[in-house]
Amino acid sequence: MPIERNSFRPLGAAMSAVFLFGAVSLAADANPLSVPPDSARWDLEGKAKPAEYLGRKCLYLDGGAAVLKDFEMRDGVIDVDVATPASRGFFGFQFRIANEGATSEEVYLRQHRSGYPDAMQYTPILNTGRNWQIYNGEGFTSAVDIPKDVWFHLRLEVVGAQAKLYVKDMSKPALLMHDLKSGVQKGLVALYV
Repeated sequence: MPIERNSFRPLGAAMSAVFLFGAVSLAADANPLSVPPDSARWDLEGKAKPAEYLGRKCLYLDGGAAVLKDFEMRDGVIDVDVATPASRGFFGFQFRIANEGATSEEVYLRQHRSGYPDAMQYTPILNTGRNWQIYNGEGFTSAVDIPKDVWFHLRLEVVGAQAKLYVKDMSKPALLMHDLKSGVQKGLVALYV
């Protein structure tokens, strides 16, 4: 998945599919931080690498992840542009990553479920367990149309035990997460497939 420039603004897994993340921007304590795809701030894992897709510089994730080095987020906003040529897969954010990855929050889109009630999903990772099977319905899954081979915008807003995921339309959240389950207050941020 390519990642293009966007932002993370703090306030107080692998698949074989290909996803592109455009620019990523972060803001620490209201100071915006923009992280370009070719920045040395990214710890690229698996088949992640800087690339170009649909005329934009991006991070190409094919069963990989891009973890932002030396940055921890408690509350904040992450903005990213994404595009995918894949028909199937999972792509999204992992945040508040702690305990060497054993605990975190994860929210992702499933383009093969585009338009269905589970096209996007939130799940906590607790003691390395992805618990998507027991977290469904309101606050955990929601329908959204996911375009293919087109850049579109994602925004994740995290405050306390709540988060909002915006997909394409920044005026209305596509998924409201009312009760983040990991209890982690601060941790790393990653983009992953």
